[in-house]
Amino acid sequence: MNRYIVGVLLVILSGICYGFTPVLAVYAYQGGATVSEYVFLRYVVASAVYLLYITIYKRNIFSMLGKIPVVLLLAAGTSQAVAAYLYMSAVKSISAGLAAVLFYTYILWVAVWGFVFNKERLKLSGIAGVALALIGLVMVVGVSWGKICTIGIFMGLAAALALSGFVMTSNGAMKKLEPIAASAFICILTAAPLFLLGSATGTLNYQMSTVAWLACVATGIFTSVALFTFMAGMKLVGSTTASVLCTAEPVTAVGFFRTSAVTENDNPSAAGWPGDSYWMLF
Repeated sequence: MNRYIVGVLLVILSGICYGFTPVLAVYAYQGGATVSEYVFLRYVVASAVYLLYITIYKRNIFSMLGKIPVVLLLAAGTSQAVAAYLYMSAVKSISAGLAAVLFYTYILWVAVWGFVFNKERLKLSGIAGVALALIGLVMVVGVSWGKICTIGIFMGLAAALALSGFVMTSNGAMKKLEPIAASAFICILTAAPLFLLGSATGTLNYQMSTVAWLACVATGIFTSVALFTFMAGMKLVGSTTASVLCTAEPVTAVGFFRTSAVTENDNPSAAGWPGDSYWMLF
């Protein structure tokens, strides 16, 4: 199979797996989990999955550290931690639809950073693709302006900026590391600052229900698959294309919310259905 097609399929799979994150967050929050607990446990479990794989298959990933500046991995892990925390916090302050649209403006930042730092040409087709992806996203999620909070909007935009930093730094790491090694290092370095943040704010109490614990574990497993497939796919298709394709994430989340009663307030109306087709046509 063509390498580019494989990359496209990997990134779409990544987006689908990431799409369960906000869905499982609802169960976790309803069970008493805090934002800090949810995002921290998410990356702890994902890190454990990677370490288990590395142990079973005896992959010596630490020997690869000399191939790349550690600061690049630190930057990737920290920026992903900031993005995850801000996005999940934004969802609590504004509607899930508006939060998703603000969060996915990171695609624009990735295109800009690619042009500035990697000298990637901003082709008309690429610009049109980004625009169509964002327009389709707005149509899919059915943005509600009834729940406006300045802090929530700021957190959504800041999360987008942080995630663009993660995409660019992880893309740099992928030039020297295998996807599994890059995913493991970045995941561990994402969990570390989240632990420090949760400890400093006193929000890591772990007073939650069994359902909330299961939701945290499940999102960690999904994240381990999502991060690895995103890394592997991005290596084949590039950072901008990977970012656009990853809009499969909100499509997955919205599709689940439409067919369940997890959260009625954030369940988009039927008017959003044309956006599904619009995104798929793109």
